[in-house]
Amino acid sequence: MTNKTKKRWMGSMLAVAISAGGILPYNVLADEVKAPSQSTVQSVKTTKISREEAIRIAKEFMAIPEGYVNNQVELEDNKFIGRTFWRLSWGLERPEDDFGQVSVSVDAQDGTILNAYQWSKETERNSILPGKLNTDKLVKEANALINKYYAGYASQMKLSEESLESFKRGGTPYMENSLYFERHDNGIPVSEQGLRISYDKKGKLRSVEFTWNNIEFESDAGVKNRDEILRLVEQELEMELAYLPNMSRPGGKIELAYAPKLKASSDMYSVVPRLFIDARTGKQISAQDGKEIGTLPGLNQALSAVKTTPPSDRNLDEAGAMVKLKELGILKDSMQVQQKGYREESYPAKRKLWEIFMIENQGDRKNVRASLDAQTGELVSYVQYGMPYDAKMGNPDKIKVNINKQQAEKTAEAFVRKVLPGRLDTLYMMEAVPNYFDGDLNKVMNYNVSFVRKENGIRVVGEGATVTVDADTGDIIDYNMTWSKQTLPATTDVIKPEEAKKKTMAVLQAELRYSLFPPFGPAGANQVRKAKPVYIITAKTKGNFYDYNASYLDARTGEWKAYGQMPVNNAGQPVTDIAGHPFERELQEMVDANLLEAKDGKVNPDQKMTRGEALKVFYVAARQPYEHYGPQQEPFFTDVEENSELRQAADWAIQTRLLPREEKQLRPNEPATREFLAELIVRGLGYGKLAAKEGVFEAKFQDSTTIQKKGEAALVTLLRIMEPNANNQFEPGRQVTKAETAVAVYRYLQTKESFIE
Repeated sequence: MTNKTKKRWMGSMLAVAISAGGILPYNVLADEVKAPSQSTVQSVKTTKISREEAIRIAKEFMAIPEGYVNNQVELEDNKFIGRTFWRLSWGLERPEDDFGQVSVSVDAQDGTILNAYQWSKETERNSILPGKLNTDKLVKEANALINKYYAGYASQMKLSEESLESFKRGGTPYMENSLYFERHDNGIPVSEQGLRISYDKKGKLRSVEFTWNNIEFESDAGVKNRDEILRLVEQELEMELAYLPNMSRPGGKIELAYAPKLKASSDMYSVVPRLFIDARTGKQISAQDGKEIGTLPGLNQALSAVKTTPPSDRNLDEAGAMVKLKELGILKDSMQVQQKGYREESYPAKRKLWEIFMIENQGDRKNVRASLDAQTGELVSYVQYGMPYDAKMGNPDKIKVNINKQQAEKTAEAFVRKVLPGRLDTLYMMEAVPNYFDGDLNKVMNYNVSFVRKENGIRVVGEGATVTVDADTGDIIDYNMTWSKQTLPATTDVIKPEEAKKKTMAVLQAELRYSLFPPFGPAGANQVRKAKPVYIITAKTKGNFYDYNASYLDARTGEWKAYGQMPVNNAGQPVTDIAGHPFERELQEMVDANLLEAKDGKVNPDQKMTRGEALKVFYVAARQPYEHYGPQQEPFFTDVEENSELRQAADWAIQTRLLPREEKQLRPNEPATREFLAELIVRGLGYGKLAAKEGVFEAKFQDSTTIQKKGEAALVTLLRIMEPNANNQFEPGRQVTKAETAVAVYRYLQTKESFIE
């Protein structure tokens, strides 16, 4: 395999391994991977399932396509999951750029399939449109698979209703369609335990992931019911104003939201409650160790009562950056500078940075990387790693806990005071959170200490500084500072906290389940994990207007709004204004596929579109994450304001060549004509230059003399993306409706997908 070919193959494999939730094979980087002989492998450990039997089981479970060659047979004794298993894989690589991988892990004692995935070059050709899957058929097949390969577990597994609902709605282009069969004990679902079966958009089995630990379940006697729990949550819930850096939206504005009053570091980035409630006491507990969460006195007092001001315009050169690092005690005489670099960035904020890489030559060898703001001289990030950490990960007996939580907090505070002296009046320290090795509460690796940013006494969600302190040495081993520079909105005309609380409670649900504390840890045969009944409080997701925590309660309007990479509409909910419309079927399919915005159950199909609105239909249907193009870059079009909701769609259209760079004005408020729509489609297909050549694409219209983009009009009609009227007129200057635009976009996506295939 050439280096070039290997790099391409590895990049693709990395992508699929991540998307499948898997791990790259141990020896995938080897120039030549040879399967060890039976005698070599069996000498490692005696197993009930032989090498040949494991291969037979794997091939039966997931058919190996023709041309694939076995490139890995590895026996792994994994202490963490408490299983010894065969890791098997088959690969395909051909000179014509066709490649793929099939990987299956088989328990070496009982033959259980622990995980499996298959991937090929074909699956890399992903399109925007989700597949149309036969849900009933696939659920039936999934149950048959469970009864055949997981018969000993089948009685304790149940298909998750939320998983089924999501499956029916269809996955996004970047996520697989999955059916999740949860483990249950005494009728109660168990968190992170069960079988996930994923399919590609054609309904072909893509991957399985099976997790089933050795667990001791507490009795569910004395558990409160859901109504009791929600009443207790309502009594305890406090809502507070919060600044929400909405950096993923056009212009990067900071929004004013209501958020639950902060009680745990894990909630720093959330504006929608996700609470763990002890099912017996009704008290909020930590998701990390299951202990009751109290108040956070540190959030009531800033690190400094005196007004401080961040430095500015220092414009440090390379020498100045070195001096500053020495002043901060980061660059020491015993260190050797290996690399220095300067960069300017616009996301998440416009800033100039010096990045320095150093090596400690004395004592244990340590690598240190630091970034410094060239304008303020403040430390932006810092990380220290090296031999001691690696030794502990390899041998847990070397983990020593010489630092307690209080000492870690003092160390972290002293460090922040040194590196951020101009921001102390806006920083509030939270309680240190220990990080355990493999979930062992007696083995603390380090402590995370968070410093919350508050402005005018109002929390800025997700911003401030975080410091990690080594539990053995007390060294600072990691630090990051996040601080947006956008103008803070006024706090006037906001709804009252009581109203915010009422609106929040209206979207919350309580789900009883068994949870493990800590959530992750060793699960060996002799290491029994303990689970207790808890209620998990989350926002409703099935058929609702948002998923997970990616929404916020607008503090002024009291409306729930979306931000970031979000579903665009009420996917799966009925639309009330398209019944009987000529394009009813296509519009409903777009809504169901989450490719068309629907607000309050309405699409407004007959709305006349402007150029900006039509472009936004393209952008929404493309399902691009808002953060794909940094909102801090300069707007390309002179007539699209930086804070405009259209800004990201316009920049995306330039990046994807839907619009020509020669035109500096979008004219977003002018009518969107059929000719404009045809031009967007043809450029999106990649035939813009070809269509401009006279005579390449031709179609005879009754109104041909009025058409400027003749090639574009001909091509979209030849492809049946757009159609002429009953009089064979293309009507280039007629303003299109939202329905016409959406349907043309849908057909364009279908055509583009057929080209790929």
